[in-house]
Amino acid sequence: MLTGAPLCAVLFDVGGTLVDETGDYVFSLQVVKDVLTRELGREVSEEEIESARDRAISAWAPSFTKAVLWHFLSPDIERTKAVYEEVVSRIFAHREEVTLMEGVKEVIPKLARRYKLAVAGNQPLEMIEKLKKTGVLEHFTAVVLSSEIRFHKPDSRFFLEVCERISVLPENCCMVGDRLDNDIYPANVLGMRTIWVRTGPHAVQRPRVPEDVPDAIVGSMREVLEVIEGWERKSSMVEGS
Repeated sequence: MLTGAPLCAVLFDVGGTLVDETGDYVFSLQVVKDVLTRELGREVSEEEIESARDRAISAWAPSFTKAVLWHFLSPDIERTKAVYEEVVSRIFAHREEVTLMEGVKEVIPKLARRYKLAVAGNQPLEMIEKLKKTGVLEHFTAVVLSSEIRFHKPDSRFFLEVCERISVLPENCCMVGDRLDNDIYPANVLGMRTIWVRTGPHAVQRPRVPEDVPDAIVGSMREVLEVIEGWERKSSMVEGS
């Protein structure tokens, strides 16, 4: 939550924040459709899958892909887990390179001159190499992905691990992400500042409780820089008064 503590680091989610996943959503729909059709022995329509996805988002499921698979394959836990691993592997392997969200290449270097930056995402390790190819990682102090540690967002321990790696206290960090449930809420409860990039499938989310409310809402990464610079100006005015 917005406090008077000095800002020392900015944490970024990956999908929908640093990386444009628009194409992945279309591709993943087809992958899920193919896999479910095979597993169930019947044709599963895109409408069925999209309906299950919308319900998963409304229910604040940490992973709407896993929730969609569970909707069709429950109560078989092991089968759902195995199919989910297959789906994720196929989705992330379908393209060698990723496309950065608009504004990322301009905003990240400017922020890196003033703050420590860290990647904080629920992503497979393969994402590191894909991000390296964009050149953006040279500005980051740390890259922390759920696939390499024990915790996944929205577990607040994930964020504590990121803070430990960059040697910055939570109250001196700002989390930037596209989801109220996975990014904003857990960062808020730790006392971080939060910026919600309201894009993608989770743009329909609405705060359930006060702790879901971000300190700022933006429609693009370019606006992230404007928000942080605004906080800096306000802090300078307070210090000089």
